[in-house]
Amino acid sequence: MVKKILLILIICIIYINTNVFAIENLELNSKYYGIYSLDNLEEMYSKDSKQKVPIASITKVMTAIVCIENIEDLNQTVIVDLPSVQKYYDEEYSVAGLEDGQEISYYDLIGTMLIPSGADSAACIALNVFGDYAKFIEEMNNKAKQLGMNETSFANPIGADDENNYSTVYDVALMMKYAYENEILRDFMSAYEYTTKDGSITVKNALFVLANLYGIDVSKISGGKTGMTGDAGYCLASYSENTEKPLICIVLGCDIVPGTLYHLEDSQKLYNIIDESYKFENIFSKGDRILTLPTYHSTKQNVSVCVNEDVKAYIPNDSVIDFENVKIDYSGVELLTSKNKIGDVIGSAGIYYENKYLGDVDVVVGEEVKFSILNWSKDNTTYLIMFEIVVILVLIYILKKKNSISKKKQVLNRF
Repeated sequence: MVKKILLILIICIIYINTNVFAIENLELNSKYYGIYSLDNLEEMYSKDSKQKVPIASITKVMTAIVCIENIEDLNQTVIVDLPSVQKYYDEEYSVAGLEDGQEISYYDLIGTMLIPSGADSAACIALNVFGDYAKFIEEMNNKAKQLGMNETSFANPIGADDENNYSTVYDVALMMKYAYENEILRDFMSAYEYTTKDGSITVKNALFVLANLYGIDVSKISGGKTGMTGDAGYCLASYSENTEKPLICIVLGCDIVPGTLYHLEDSQKLYNIIDESYKFENIFSKGDRILTLPTYHSTKQNVSVCVNEDVKAYIPNDSVIDFENVKIDYSGVELLTSKNKIGDVIGSAGIYYENKYLGDVDVVVGEEVKFSILNWSKDNTTYLIMFEIVVILVLIYILKKKNSISKKKQVLNRF
């Protein structure tokens, strides 16, 4: 018997270690990385995701955000002052090819910055949005704090190496989630190429062009922003709509080796491992009861409260949902009455699984709340006694009235 138990334990340990091995020994070149659920940033897998490191041209995503949120009309144009951005040409940064004196819209500047990673376009934005370069950098940092990017600092709009220009994998994921929710940014980050409205400049997406050039599979990558500097190495902040659930993947600090694009390869590997190792399952389905609430003067003491939409989570393929690890943080109506009808939204619930936040969902009344006069009377004995006294008095009055009428008839009958 003891031998059987030991054998079972050994098999379990080997099985567990095999699954861990499949993840932990995933061969990646990136020094820092993380992959997250796009809707709520549930972390699927990461390494050193809170380490402060250079992020190269991924910085330009924040440059685009600040521009969009501070220019009311993106069709507004500015005049390119080439000498002010000439150093980016001289130092061989990636540029869009702006010309001195060219009139160009902010919309075109964003496109020619994000898609080919144009440093000239990024600098042009920073110089013109507020008319003050330093003010623009200040607003980049203010926006970072607003998004919760507390381990991030921006020193320039292009991501040039600077000891004060850094972020973390997790902070970049916060920024990418925010950018993804903006249709303009999402369209630019997923575009293969873009031509300015006057047709003067056509640019192609460095991410997809390089993947095609080197024959690298990026089928899981829907869009994103690349980066590369001497200090930062190869970097990529991307998102995928080609997985069972949309994901964000951040890889930073890849080696720069001729003939390799580790940031693209590592991102594809991470997307693949999530698809292969995890399944996306309902924790709750729409209409499932998640709790009960007490009622006031109803035929039932407690009534079911249900989620108004599916709640899903990634779990390992070999796992089943353990409801002991589900936590519900409810906020809303605490006592139901007959005024609350089936399907009425009465609050929301934050759903957690294994201490991971899955999101907030509306919760609704799941069954009829029927009024009960009996239960009402139990809670209102004073009113009930008063009512009974009134009824008794009314009955006494009626009886007296009847007796009075009866006596009058008797008197009349004598005559």
